[in-house]
Amino acid sequence: MIDRMTNRMTIPEPFAKFPAPAAFSGRTQDLEMAMTATAQCIAVDWGTTSLRVMLLGDGGQVLDRVARPKGILAVPAGGFAAELEAACGEWRTDHPGLPVLMSGMIGSQQGWIEAPYLETPCGLSDLIAAMAEVPEVGGSVRIMPGVRGRTADGTPEIMRGEETQIGGVIAAHGVSDGLFCIPGTHSKWVQVSGGQIRSFATFMTGESFAILKAHSILGRLMAADDGHDPAVFRKGLARAQAPGGLLHQLFAARTLGILDEMPKSGLRSFLSGLLIGAEIDGARRLYDDLSPVHLVAGGAAGEPYTAAFEASGIAFTLWDAEAAALAGLWTAAKTLAS
Repeated sequence: MIDRMTNRMTIPEPFAKFPAPAAFSGRTQDLEMAMTATAQCIAVDWGTTSLRVMLLGDGGQVLDRVARPKGILAVPAGGFAAELEAACGEWRTDHPGLPVLMSGMIGSQQGWIEAPYLETPCGLSDLIAAMAEVPEVGGSVRIMPGVRGRTADGTPEIMRGEETQIGGVIAAHGVSDGLFCIPGTHSKWVQVSGGQIRSFATFMTGESFAILKAHSILGRLMAADDGHDPAVFRKGLARAQAPGGLLHQLFAARTLGILDEMPKSGLRSFLSGLLIGAEIDGARRLYDDLSPVHLVAGGAAGEPYTAAFEASGIAFTLWDAEAAALAGLWTAAKTLAS
């Protein structure tokens, strides 16, 4: 039976009782007063392609936010301090000494400074204690470290950003054990026990989809405006279990269209289902029974996975990805302030 608990506090409690962040469309007088009275820290989710900065109040609520298409790959060498200033310099001027806490690829070798990886097993308290301090920026600016480990077959693994989201779910909801799935460019499946990350595996599902669609012959029959076709998506999921393996089945994303056995407008959905189905099959081989899964996702990134889990009979709980990251950084802020 599918256990889709989408109404079960999909945002951590500190954020649930405040208006949605989209309600803050500008710096109104009322917002200025709230910020002056309650601002406690600046939380930064800085990934490969985007930068999201949020001003958090004394209950962990989002008081204001800025989103910029300035992921680490879009920032020139030596430009991270200037980009942070452009994103939240006004807040830092309004609230001198306000700590800035960051997670994501900003702590990688291609980021601002490298925040060294912690070995598994580790928990959020370990990560907070090992946060890297950014020098010479004025005020306290810290970056959450990543995590490194190995799968059961000895494959080396690394993650950055997902550890903060998992820590946020644990801290906000008391989920101390279970299997987490975090979709993305590189999807992560993470085994948590006793509130600690024990092992995890990466699947290059999102990146493979993007490359195959944009740079392979499979994408020649796909249009940019092809919508999602749930029925065809499920056919892709089923085909992922067929004999021959993924490298064999991938070519069907071309031949089904060439031979008019599938509408060309559905090939994009078929490819998506095929890749996500292969990911689920790989996770099942690593972790045996997948039910239940803690799915940490938001918006468009989570929808195909909820559909895939439902079609595959996998019970899951859905947690909002951004709220999970904020809960992790808010826990860090409280810990460092104590």
